[in-house]
Amino acid sequence: MGLNLIEILTWWIVLQIIALLALPISFYFCRNLKDQGYCVSKPLGILLTTYFSWIISFFTGYSYFSVLFSLAFTGIISLIIYFIYMKKTHISVNKAYILKFEFLFLLSYIIFTMIRAYSPEIYWTGGEKFMDMTFINSMLRTSEFPPLDPWMSGNVTYYYYFGYLIVANLIKISGVFPSIAFNLATASFFALSFTTAFGIGFNLTERIKYGVITAFFVTMAGNLVGFFQLLDILRNGLEGLLSFSYWTSSRVIPDTINEFPFFSYLQGDVHPHMISVTFQLLVIILLLNNIRSDFLEWKNVLILGLAIGFLYPLNTWDYPLYIVLGILVSLTTMIFSNLNEKKEHLKPIKPIISIAVMTAASYLLYLPYHLSYKIDKSILLVPSGRSPLIFYLAIYGLFIFMIYTFIFQNIKNNPGNNSNIPNVSYILLSIAALITIFEFKLFIFDNIKEPIFEFEILLLILPLLILSTLSIRKDKNKNTVLILILINAGVLISVFCEFFYILDALGHGDPSLIRLNTIFKFYLQNWILWSVSAGYVLFQLRQQIDPGKVWGTIAVILILMVSMYPVFATIGKSSSFNGIPDLNGESYIKKEHPYDYQAILWFRDLEGQPVVLQAPGHLYEWNTAITTFTGLPTVIGWAGHEINWRYPNRSEIDRRWSDVERIYTSSDIREIEGLLKKYNVSYIYFGEVEAKRFVHQGLFDKYPEIFRKVFEYGDFEIYYVQN
Repeated sequence: MGLNLIEILTWWIVLQIIALLALPISFYFCRNLKDQGYCVSKPLGILLTTYFSWIISFFTGYSYFSVLFSLAFTGIISLIIYFIYMKKTHISVNKAYILKFEFLFLLSYIIFTMIRAYSPEIYWTGGEKFMDMTFINSMLRTSEFPPLDPWMSGNVTYYYYFGYLIVANLIKISGVFPSIAFNLATASFFALSFTTAFGIGFNLTERIKYGVITAFFVTMAGNLVGFFQLLDILRNGLEGLLSFSYWTSSRVIPDTINEFPFFSYLQGDVHPHMISVTFQLLVIILLLNNIRSDFLEWKNVLILGLAIGFLYPLNTWDYPLYIVLGILVSLTTMIFSNLNEKKEHLKPIKPIISIAVMTAASYLLYLPYHLSYKIDKSILLVPSGRSPLIFYLAIYGLFIFMIYTFIFQNIKNNPGNNSNIPNVSYILLSIAALITIFEFKLFIFDNIKEPIFEFEILLLILPLLILSTLSIRKDKNKNTVLILILINAGVLISVFCEFFYILDALGHGDPSLIRLNTIFKFYLQNWILWSVSAGYVLFQLRQQIDPGKVWGTIAVILILMVSMYPVFATIGKSSSFNGIPDLNGESYIKKEHPYDYQAILWFRDLEGQPVVLQAPGHLYEWNTAITTFTGLPTVIGWAGHEINWRYPNRSEIDRRWSDVERIYTSSDIREIEGLLKKYNVSYIYFGEVEAKRFVHQGLFDKYPEIFRKVFEYGDFEIYYVQN
C-alpha cells in the first residue's frame, strides 16, 4: 500500500506525450482562438488516439501495438501539418500562458489524485464502479470490435464503450495496473475538464482569472443544496461537520438523479457520463473557433463532425444536443460571414453544405459502431410528476440569477420594437418567485415535495428563452452570440424534460422512475452549458461585483453558497483524509474477501476470454467479482443492467439467469453438460457468493473426466470444463 508515485508520474507523462503529439493539429484547427488551440491539445489528442486505435483494430486487431500505432499516426499527421502549414504560418502562444495552463493541469491532477487516494475502493455499492471496472478489464482482453459483453458471454457489448476504450488505451501505453489506473483516470478526467473549461473561459474573455472562474463553475461548484445541508448540520452542532454526505446534493428532484460534474468526479465512477464532460467541452471550444471564422472551411467542419460523432459511442445521450448546436453555429456563422476577395481562393463552404458534411461526418466516421449498436428507445409524454420550482432552483439557482441579469442588461443595451416583452417577463418571474417562496414553506414545515401546479418551471425559463432569442437577433458580438445559443440550448433541455422522457427498463418497472435517467443525463448537459455561460456572464458583469451594489452582494453570496459543497463533500467522502493513501482500488478485497481474492489472482493469469460460470449478478452487491477484476466474461452478470441496455428484449437474460442456477443446483449431469456447452463455459467457480446461494452437492467431483479441479483455497474451488 502507498501513494503509487511512479504510477502517478507515468500516467501524467503519457497524457503530456499525447498532448505534444496532437499540438500541431490543435494549432491547425483552432487558429481563431486566443491560445491557438493549446487548451485542447490533450482532449483532442486523446480523441484522435482513441479513434485511430479503434479504426486500426478492424485491420490488425486491438492490441498494445495497435494503440502505439495510433499514437504514431497522430504524430505523423502533426508532422505533415507542421511542415506544410506551421512553417508558413506564424503560430505564437504566450509562454507565460502555457506555464500557467500546465501548472493548472498538474495541480488539478495531483489534488484529485490525493482525493481518490483516500477513497479508492472499487466498491459495488452506491454507484457503477463494478460495471466500469468490468468493462475496462474486458476491453484490455479484447482483440476486436465491437468487444464482447463481459456480463453476457457470447454477445457483443450493447453499450457505448468508447470511454472504456480511452482508459484501456492509457493503461496499455502506461503499463499502470488497472485497479490503480481506475482512480488515476478519474483524476485525469477532472484535470482535463478543468483545464478545457479554463480554455473556454480564457478564449472568451482573454483573462486568466475568468478562465479559472469558468473552470470552477463547470467542474467544482456544487448546487445550492450543499449549503442548506451545511446549515442543517450546524443547527445540530459541529460534531457532524466532518461527516457531510456528498450524496444528498445529487438527489434533489424526487425520483430522479441530479448529478453535476464535481459530484461525478468525487463519486469516482469511471462512467461514460463523467468521461464525456471533457469532450463536451472540447466540442464547445470547436464551436467557438468556428463561430469566430469569417467563413466555414472544410477542415473545421470535418473536425467538428469528428468531435461531435465521438460523443455517440462515448455517451450517446450527448450526441443529439451537440449535433443541434453544430447546426445552429453553422447557421450563425453564415449570418456573420463577411467574405472578401482575398479569401475567395480558400473556397468557403455554404451553410447547408457544411451542415450536411458535419452531420454526415459525425455519423459515417463511426459507421462500424452504428452498424453494431441499435437504439430501441421510445420518447413518451410525461404523464405526471414534474419538477418543483424550488428544487429546480436549488440545482441551477446561481446560473439562472446570473444569466437573467445578463439577458436583461443585454436587452436594455440593445432596445428594439419588443419593449413590452421584458415587462411580461418580470410578471412571470414575480409569479415564479411567489411560487418558490410558498413551496419553500411547504417543504420546510410540511415536507411536501410536489409542485404546486404542473409546468411551473416554465414560468421561470420560458421568458429566458424568449429574451435570449431576441438578444441573438440584435447582438453583433460573436462570443456573446455563442453564449446565448448555449443558454437557449439549456432552456430547451429543461423544457424537454418537463414534457418528455426516454422510456427504459427502470421506468417500465416502476412508473415513479420514468424520468430518472432522462433528468440524470440531460440535466448534466444543462449544467455544462449554463456553467460555461456563467463564467462569461460574470466577466461581462464584472463592474457590478461590488459589495455596495445589490446584484454584486447577491452574486457573491450565491457563489459562496455553491462553494460549500466541494469543500465539505470532499472532506466527508475522503473520511477527513484519515488513514494511509492508496490508489489501488482492489486493495480492500484482500482483507474483506480473501478467498475470492486468491481466485481473482489465479484467473488473472489466463489468456484470452474463456467464459467463467459465476452466480447470476444481483445489482449493487458483491458478486461477479471474477469478471470485474479480470475481465473474463460470465454467462450473466448484473442482470438489471443488461435488462436496461437491451430493453425491451429481456427473455434471453431471464433464460440465462435460470440456466446458471440449474447448472449449480441440478443433479442431472446430462442437463448440466448441455447447458455448459450451450454457453461455451470453460471454468466453473464456486466461491463466496456461490456458497451462500447454492448448496455444493459435490457433483463436479464425481465426474473428473468432465470437471477437472484446477484451484482450491479453503472451500472455494475452480473447475475446468473438459469438452
